[in-house]
Amino acid sequence: MAPEKVVVIGATGSQGGAVVKELLKYPECYQLRALTRNPAKPAAQALAKLGVELYCADLTSGPDVLASAFSGADVVFALTDFWQTQSTDDEIAQGKAIADAAAQTPTLKNLIWSALPDPVKLSGGLFLNVHHWKGKSLVTEYIQASKPELWAKTTTILFPNYFENCLTTPDRYLPAKDASGVYTLTFPHSPGTVMPNVAIADTGKLVRTILEGGSQYFEKTIAFYSQSLSEADKLATIGQRYNIPTCYQKSSSSEFQSLLQSRDGLSEEIALDFAEQLMIFEKCGNVYANEAFIQAAEIPGLKLKTWAEFLDECELPLKGLK
Repeated sequence: MAPEKVVVIGATGSQGGAVVKELLKYPECYQLRALTRNPAKPAAQALAKLGVELYCADLTSGPDVLASAFSGADVVFALTDFWQTQSTDDEIAQGKAIADAAAQTPTLKNLIWSALPDPVKLSGGLFLNVHHWKGKSLVTEYIQASKPELWAKTTTILFPNYFENCLTTPDRYLPAKDASGVYTLTFPHSPGTVMPNVAIADTGKLVRTILEGGSQYFEKTIAFYSQSLSEADKLATIGQRYNIPTCYQKSSSSEFQSLLQSRDGLSEEIALDFAEQLMIFEKCGNVYANEAFIQAAEIPGLKLKTWAEFLDECELPLKGLK
């Protein structure tokens, strides 16, 4: 049997990169094509050396260009990029172009759609400014409502908080050492408020499980996380791992928004977006633990990394350690 042709959007990023890395282990099963805006960049060239076909395409190029990129594909792993322009309208346009192109691909057996839930519905209308969730959820609705044949072979993955955030954005996710030597983390959550967490590097494991499962995951939504954890509990584990004193400090949502602007340089709009995203879990609980979603941690045979295992495998960039 010929290998399945898998097109991966975002193959040089964290999600798509993890998919490529995992599927490359099974060359007899999968033939990979990576979409990239710049095939000459080192990350893309590294994929090419591993046997990945590169296809130059931009998500803003429209459905016809993407349909050519998807030509002959059995599977498309698809995601949009809110952060490129920080525009919900732009992200929706990207998603609709992907969906339109996928619907034009006669060979397509499975669209795996990287998504986020509807923040307004899940919060009962409490939070209206989580723009980087809105676009993805609206594209999901677009596929379901206007592309029934495509929806019938679509698997939706809801992505959560990443363990790797503490490596890519340490000032926000790791504690800072104060004058007394205590490592303090400030967040707008009560100490017992949990969020869904996962190692983004495990994305490939989930995608391979979906591909092996076939139609059982069509028209299904998978909540992709390994553990429900509070930031306070994660901080305590860091303290134990590094043998350092820690303190968890709860701020108000507005205080945290101001901190994101002053410390992290976020705009007022994006800081509000980020703060409201966190407050969904404070006010509504772990909205990913919904019986309407397949819980990835409960899928037989799928082993997802825990926070403790993640800490064992990496060295956190904690400032002030001897």
